[in-house]
Amino acid sequence: MNHYQAIILALDNLGGEGTIGQVNDWINSNYPNTWKEAGTALADMVPMSLGGNRSSNVSEEFRILERVSPGRYRLFQKMESVK
Repeated sequence: MNHYQAIILALDNLGGEGTIGQVNDWINSNYPNTWKEAGTALADMVPMSLGGNRSSNVSEEFRILERVSPGRYRLFQKMESVK
């Protein structure tokens, strides 16, 4: 399990959409003291075609989020290999 997989699980458990704070809370309650704050990772998981960061080095398989509004993200694609 890596940080990106944990973020996907968190959003999936939050109904497919959530804020940075909700994602952090879910991760911290399920994987305490494992990863730092998820804000940058969430932003890096948005593909360039949806306005994501060009400087992100996150692989395409994890770039499955859409920025709904500042600090709020949603899954636009399920990732079966996470579970």
